[in-house]
Amino acid sequence: MGNIDNIPTPDMLDASCRVAFAALAHDLGKFAERAALRNDRLDAHVTLYCKWHERGGYHSHRHAAFTGLFMDEVEKSAPDLIRAETFPFAGRRDADRDITDSIINAAAMHHRPQTLLQWMIATADRLASGFEREEFDEYNDGDDTKPNETTGRNHYQARQLALFEQVRLEAQAPLRFDWRYLLKPLAPENLFPVKRDGYEPAENEPAQQEYKELWDGFLAALRNIPASHRKSWPLWLDHFDTLWQSYTQAIPSATAFGVRPEVSLYDHSKATAAFATALWRWHIAQDGLSGEDAVRRHETRADWGDEKFLLVQGDFFGIQDFIFSDDAETNKNAAKLLRGRSFMVSLFTELAALRVLEALELPSTSQIVNAAGKFLIVAPNTDDARERLQAVRGELNGWFLRHAFGQAGLGLAVKAASCNDFLAEKFAGLMTALFEDLEREKLTRFDLAATEAPHAVFNVAYPHGVCKYNNHLPADESGSAALSRDQIKIGESVASKDRLLVVRDDAELRANSVTVLETTVFGYRIGFTHDEDETGRFGELAASGRLPRCWDFSLPENLSDTLWHGYARRYINAYVPHFTRQDQQVGGKYQGIDGDDDENIQVGAPKTFGHIACEDRRLEKTADGVEKWVGQVALSTLKGDVDNLGQIFQKGLGRKSTFAKMAALSRQMNAFFAVWLPAFCKEKYPDVYTVFAGGDDFFMVGPWHRTQQLAADMAERFKAYVTENPEIHFSAGLVMTKPKHPVHALAERAEEALDAAKGYESGGRKAKNSVCLYNEVVPWKDWQQLAALEKEARRCATVYNLSTGYIYGLLQLVALAGRDTPESVMWHSRFAYRTRRYVVDKLDKDKRDAAQIELTKVFGENIGKLKGRFRIPLFNYFYSKR
Repeated sequence: MGNIDNIPTPDMLDASCRVAFAALAHDLGKFAERAALRNDRLDAHVTLYCKWHERGGYHSHRHAAFTGLFMDEVEKSAPDLIRAETFPFAGRRDADRDITDSIINAAAMHHRPQTLLQWMIATADRLASGFEREEFDEYNDGDDTKPNETTGRNHYQARQLALFEQVRLEAQAPLRFDWRYLLKPLAPENLFPVKRDGYEPAENEPAQQEYKELWDGFLAALRNIPASHRKSWPLWLDHFDTLWQSYTQAIPSATAFGVRPEVSLYDHSKATAAFATALWRWHIAQDGLSGEDAVRRHETRADWGDEKFLLVQGDFFGIQDFIFSDDAETNKNAAKLLRGRSFMVSLFTELAALRVLEALELPSTSQIVNAAGKFLIVAPNTDDARERLQAVRGELNGWFLRHAFGQAGLGLAVKAASCNDFLAEKFAGLMTALFEDLEREKLTRFDLAATEAPHAVFNVAYPHGVCKYNNHLPADESGSAALSRDQIKIGESVASKDRLLVVRDDAELRANSVTVLETTVFGYRIGFTHDEDETGRFGELAASGRLPRCWDFSLPENLSDTLWHGYARRYINAYVPHFTRQDQQVGGKYQGIDGDDDENIQVGAPKTFGHIACEDRRLEKTADGVEKWVGQVALSTLKGDVDNLGQIFQKGLGRKSTFAKMAALSRQMNAFFAVWLPAFCKEKYPDVYTVFAGGDDFFMVGPWHRTQQLAADMAERFKAYVTENPEIHFSAGLVMTKPKHPVHALAERAEEALDAAKGYESGGRKAKNSVCLYNEVVPWKDWQQLAALEKEARRCATVYNLSTGYIYGLLQLVALAGRDTPESVMWHSRFAYRTRRYVVDKLDKDKRDAAQIELTKVFGENIGKLKGRFRIPLFNYFYSKR
């Protein structure tokens, strides 16, 4: 391996990329074969390959033959797989090696491996599935052209099951398989499963046509990877990984014999790639282990108890303190700072993972999980790898102490594992140990308890005072800290740019007018660009290895927009509300907000919190016919997360959980918040700002009333996303504030509201699955009733011209009804008196009796039934009129 302080050794990193690519594409043939691609040459080859197997030769499965044949299609847009350097595989330049050990054959021979390289991928394939030996033998001998035992469909017709449907925590209900994923490219709306009935085809022809359309789209999309990036294996493979995800995330990996088609081709092949790379790197680090001996060990599983793997977990801690640090002299740039800090958490996590990958000279495919400030990397368990990880840990600790003064950091937890640990019956124990290791790492931040903690105390001078945006940081001559200025710069860039460049030297970026951060992060310089023309200028950087990553972080145009744009994608951006032409035409709505008037509004510019707070105001005519804007100028802060997440991952899938299933469940959970939610806001709630959303949690700021509606819509859509499984749900807290309220106070109050929602009890146990608003906790199942009552309250107020004084009096009666005291029953008589008094004084005689009856039904009966919860519709009406 190369020196940790320098660029990774190209030979080793490129070789690892080739191994990863062969493993990632090992089931390419399943994709091609199910698309019913046919021609005379193809049929001849498939027939020949299968006959060779009958004589003890090559391919035992048709899809394996298709993998070998259709790698030719991928090769046209990939780095040279044959004529250029192909180590560790055989290439045409290797006259002394058997060409059967080529990268293409290594990918295709996983069902009948012969060489060590082929066995690496074959073993990784088995590990990703968690197969015991007998299970694999039965699967390997299975015929996937026959109907599957679970679905009754063959390999053409079977569509992917939903893992969410199978999660069980407490309920003992039998498993059902009623939901399927659409066989379409990755797009926000395509993430949702649909009911099997009416979708899953029962005939081969329409089933194959769906695959054919997907295959044609895949090949066309493959050509969108910049040709210049083929000269850099790590960069190209990162792009291909995103492409592969975009087109195979809904293809079932296994459909043969009794295997449920529940894991996607993407998740299975990604896990296979990670295992294969680590296995190969472990084997080449062993002295005295011959190729023949290694093959025998793989074939007999003689060394499956050896700890060949290191599972490296990263965890960004102090996220809340980092994002919501609000000890500032000024509220200027508050929105930019907030979105900049939020983006920084995801960016720093990605860069820390990249730093680990480059230190270990591993490709991006070795990173299995990256969501909500956490990542998981599969590495080889070698002495050299452990030494390098220890050096990276010190490097990360030092960086965060120098630049963030311990307000935040990123811990690394490392656990050794054997092949046996990934078998289905044992994997649950490994998952529990991983969770425990990560919790232990959080309690030993920065290694400050070590006997020699070099960074425990800093001698820090503040000759220029403290940063005006964060008084924990020292200012320089400009009055602020570079980290704060970068946060503002990011806040501006993520609202207007689409791509992020990670480079080792920023000279060429600055020469091309790219927005570059001041701070060097873990040895990388970061630049933001906008469009293809601007991004495409850096082909020479890519070819030289000075552009290790180029990420697309753009939001989709709409919910049906596919997410592949020719570059590796990271789902780390948030939706930011922007001014539209319509906003320019609503005169007076923003008058006096943040010093603006309507004439100063610029179409396309991001809205400030002050402007967002105005979006629930509306024009209303007064009694004398004059129009005026009414309603509170206020924000709602929405914070929530999935309930019982740890249990879902540790025991939700029972004893048959596998590494690929864990990765799939993590990816799918993250996708709801990181992929679908920002796109949903952009299309349906364009004035709600996603501060962060990913993993299993979210934090959003929007107009006070519209954000409530968004929260309810999210709960309903999440219910559909998880196949209406009653054991998977989220809780949320909502708080209403003025737009000038300090950001850290917003976060604290939203956290308190979320805690209250999590504490909701039903049937003597914590049921969670609730929302807290106005200090009232409501289970989501009852929310629609309150929303309907709000409409009824508005209708009654309009029909009977109810005054705000009458509504305010109802709020007092709600408070009285909710007391646990003898006088609480007095609300009945007071309500009857106030209502009769109002209808007599304010309404014509012929309307009084009907009004008395209806107001008693809408307001009186619900005060008695709902007690404090009735505050929610009443407050909402009250604030809409003030």
